[in-house]
Amino acid sequence: MDPRFLVVDQWNQLSVLLMYLFLFVGLVINTALAFLVAHGVIPSLVNNSEATTGLLAFRRVLYPVFALSGLAAALALYRAIYLIVGFVGYFFPRAAI
Repeated sequence: MDPRFLVVDQWNQLSVLLMYLFLFVGLVINTALAFLVAHGVIPSLVNNSEATTGLLAFRRVLYPVFALSGLAAALALYRAIYLIVGFVGYFFPRAAI
């Protein structure tokens, strides 16, 4: 199976695909950090009396950040997979996907 050469439009599509993959990685890191701080670090600090109970108010901000980042990460991954399937279908026309 010989791959085809890419033209300018396919290179542009590949750059958009890589942008979605980088966006996905950044959003997953943001999702994990927001959940870790809201669900693990803040309650631990309050239970050990190393922080005041006023710090628990930040959990109300971090949980929506976690949910929105997770949703945006899922959408970025969906878009990247959609572009990958189209790109591989052109690059390897006889590949069974």
